[in-house]
Amino acid sequence: MANRIGTARPRLLCLLLLSMILVACRQQQPSADDIQLSMSVSDMLVGETTLLVKVTDSDGNILSNPGALKVRGDMDHAGMIPVLAEADSAINGVFSLPFEWTMGGGWIIEASLTRPDGAVASETFHYEILTEADETGMAEMDHSGMERDQSAGMRGETSAVYMRVSNRGESDISIISASSAAADQIEFHETRVIDDMARMEALDGLLIPAGETIELAPGGAHIMLMGLRDDLAPDSQMPLRLHCDKGEVYELDISVMNMRMADLDDEIQIGDLVFSNRWARPASAGAMNHADMNTPATPSG
Repeated sequence: MANRIGTARPRLLCLLLLSMILVACRQQQPSADDIQLSMSVSDMLVGETTLLVKVTDSDGNILSNPGALKVRGDMDHAGMIPVLAEADSAINGVFSLPFEWTMGGGWIIEASLTRPDGAVASETFHYEILTEADETGMAEMDHSGMERDQSAGMRGETSAVYMRVSNRGESDISIISASSAAADQIEFHETRVIDDMARMEALDGLLIPAGETIELAPGGAHIMLMGLRDDLAPDSQMPLRLHCDKGEVYELDISVMNMRMADLDDEIQIGDLVFSNRWARPASAGAMNHADMNTPATPSG
């Protein structure tokens, strides 16, 4: 019996020591707040490129098992179709993701890292992408048909509102104007891509034929907010009023979110119109300095 007890004690000590080591290793794992993401790109021209995302802790040490990475690319002018990419493994703490700049202009890249323990770290990066026809300067978006009077007191950034509108009535309805306390000016736009350039064309209004449904979505028709008066923060609400040609006014609450991935439980009927999937992109009311939008060495925050 004494021999058994004597043999068991070293085993217990080994197990205890192993448990302490495992706990210490868990405690040494950096939190999401301590994780740093940096990004570089292989090409700054319209077309295919590769995004390299390096993951380190706050001391600059590479994380050998950082987790899984998702990337979302949007142009800084709302209304464009986003470009998505993801990777579930990294080599020496660096993710390599095939990506495509679909058109020239300012891009906002959001990188979201999900750690093995479920914690999430994210960073946002800004790039200015050129077309082959304009390699010496920044590619500009053609806003013909939507001239903006800079002397009219317009402020801040832009955003866009999307939604689904169904007409359950027996006659066509046209939305002819919109207003909101959130923006100085609101217009109806449609995105058209010509020769790899995004052309924003202003629309006189939105026609909803009797018995039919229209969809306002990224890459198509949308409601443009210009000169934001306040920040549109994610998970907040903004008011919007739509005016139709028959004199009726539709007062709506719009959810602000990064991206609608599924149908929203927000259907509301006003008169003959049913509004659903109402959302707007987050945006800052502060003016963006395009001179600071070159390839960053560090995240922009």
